Amino acid sequence: MNNYRPKRILFCTESTSLNTGYASYSKEILTYLHSTNKYIIAELASYVNRNFSHEFPWTVYGVMPTEDDSNEAKKTYSSSSSNAFGEFRFAEACLKFMPDIVCDIRDFWMLEFQQRCPFRPFYNWVIMPTVDAAPQASNWLMTYSSAEACLSYSDWAGDILKDAGIKNYKGSAPPSAHRGLTYQYDKKAQLKSEHKNLRDKFVIGTVMRNQRRKLYPDLFEAFSKFLSKVDNPEKYVLYCHTSFPDMGWDIPEILIQNNISNKVFFTYICKETGKIFPHQFAGPEIPSPFSENSTAVLSNVKNGVTIEQFNSIYGLFDLYIQYANSEGFGLPQVEAAACGVPVMATDYSAMETVIRKLGGTPLKPKALYKEMETGCMRAVPDNEYTSEKIKEFFSLTQDQRDKLSKETYDNFIKHFRWEESGKKWENIFDELPLKDLEQTWMSPPRVIQPEKPMVDWQNKTVTELVDHLFNSVLCEPERCTTYTYARMLRDLKYGFAYNPTTDMYFNDSSHNSAAKTPETFTYEKAYNICYNIRNQINDFEIQRAKLINQIKQGNQT
Repeated sequence: MNNYRPKRILFCTESTSLNTGYASYSKEILTYLHSTNKYIIAELASYVNRNFSHEFPWTVYGVMPTEDDSNEAKKTYSSSSSNAFGEFRFAEACLKFMPDIVCDIRDFWMLEFQQRCPFRPFYNWVIMPTVDAAPQASNWLMTYSSAEACLSYSDWAGDILKDAGIKNYKGSAPPSAHRGLTYQYDKKAQLKSEHKNLRDKFVIGTVMRNQRRKLYPDLFEAFSKFLSKVDNPEKYVLYCHTSFPDMGWDIPEILIQNNISNKVFFTYICKETGKIFPHQFAGPEIPSPFSENSTAVLSNVKNGVTIEQFNSIYGLFDLYIQYANSEGFGLPQVEAAACGVPVMATDYSAMETVIRKLGGTPLKPKALYKEMETGCMRAVPDNEYTSEKIKEFFSLTQDQRDKLSKETYDNFIKHFRWEESGKKWENIFDELPLKDLEQTWMSPPRVIQPEKPMVDWQNKTVTELVDHLFNSVLCEPERCTTYTYARMLRDLKYGFAYNPTTDMYFNDSSHNSAAKTPETFTYEKAYNICYNIRNQINDFEIQRAKLINQIKQGNQT
């Protein structure tokens, strides 16, 4: 078992078959890693099932249950949000693949289950969490610290992690634009001529999902203020590639409130032909100009545009604006730059790094406020300031804007390259020691029976109770230095807790608990949590014992 062997890497992410930010990043990095011929690679893919058919040159473990799965399995999958992120199949995939390294690039609540997996001692853990604001919650930071290596999407996020004392921080590995996006600024007039409602117009564009932190109300207000400052407002339009209805803002209402309904365009897709066209908001479904037999719908996650269509959309923009209260990265800024579109963005979180590397215009916030759900600071934009910056941009001559377009594109090429980020991951993987399988996946299984509840627990201190629970019930004394230990100590002292159930207690995330009311937390509940977790661990260890036996029998035959 000590002979050289290639490292086995399990990448946990949204399925690389999807057109999402996480999926696109994962696909590029996995493609790069596969091209090195150094590793054996597998993907734990959220939002597809295990029967998912793919053409990737690596193994894919789908997370979702199939139609053939039992009702109990389907019920289990739906019982916790972490199952959709991968927990539902993670331990099973680990047993099948036996990874040396497990990776994830998502939010805390999407990756934390990998830390508390019973097989955690068997693999090195490399994560790149989406640090989109400060300060980061203490339990997030303790989770990040427990990984063997931690990366970031931006230099700004890296500074937040380093300032918080994350000693395993290894640098940033930012995403780049999709390889199908190309320089479009010199084709702008031609692209606009294809849409009569955009001909001879200056187009201010944004590509943001309609969700809470994407500040569409403020963007609409800033655009309205800008129109009031220019002599020829009829020459300017705002183009929003977004969706409605979605999980965010009431788009038609805020259009009316800002009196700009006829000045803002959206991407509609003909369901029959797949063709796109810009149109003022007229509802989630409107008649299609390409087919008399179908309706056109607003672009959304399930009904998105192709890369070629994205290229033409960015090509319409004279100016791109990323207007959010925070970003883990804000990829559309880089995509716009790849098409040669000058960029403006809120001067906070990862956008601070991206906008400066692109040579764009930082839009200073009016203030920061603390968000109750996460405890993080979020930006309040200065819409008056933004309107002035837009006016300044369009006060430039055409030659000056053309020069700025070329500089933006050159900065994109200089700072955002998939090969550089792929190399960053490769270097980290190569630096991590390869553990002996006899000490990890092939080690003797540890099935430990938890002790019964303490009879005289009322006479014990809270510290004595929690020590007993972690040492003799959960039977994992190494966890006595973790946030989970500190949390149980706190909750027993207070007598209440959020989400005090087996599957959620070890994920103390305000993302999940803010919408809940606290429940009474007693020694009996704490015991049941540790007892159930220990039994889950034992079940996994029994499965591993069977696997070891099968492998050894296979070797003998």
